[in-house]
Amino acid sequence: MIKVAGDFHGIDEHARHTMAAAAQAHRATGAPIGVHLEGGTGGHEVLDLLCGRLEVPVDRVILGHLNRTPDMRMHRDLARSGAFLAFDGPSQANHATDWRLFDCLAALIEAGHAEQLLLGGDTTTAAARSRPGMSYLIRELQPRLEREFGLAAQIFIGNPAMAFAADWLISAK
Repeated sequence: MIKVAGDFHGIDEHARHTMAAAAQAHRATGAPIGVHLEGGTGGHEVLDLLCGRLEVPVDRVILGHLNRTPDMRMHRDLARSGAFLAFDGPSQANHATDWRLFDCLAALIEAGHAEQLLLGGDTTTAAARSRPGMSYLIRELQPRLEREFGLAAQIFIGNPAMAFAADWLISAK
């Protein structure tokens, strides 16, 4: 995966430059582009740049940290684009938006976007790895998604397999 970052509620000149480099790297490798959305914001601007001007296929873009702004209307709008939507908040104990995570996922599933959902724990630091994020996903969220929607295997296995597959693997199907 190629990883880039936006700024709070948008993208600055540096992010535009790195996203242009990411688009070039994507074209050379077929790797998906994962975007750190600061505070879960700026997704529309990122898609306009990456998938509009820079012509990256929208299904090769992963919009990250959407749980940090639990705006279900925004999530549904971003989902309509075809991008993957990553929710990765439960690594932070008592995070202010964790209690909204399941409702956000349920709204997207009910709107027909289950195939675009990705879950994670945002465990990039030792402190984040020491919190209950990944165990929460496996022990609490996975059984709940299975019980209520029958989609645990899709969300925990199928979706990541598609999101992180190289383009040559996708076209070989």
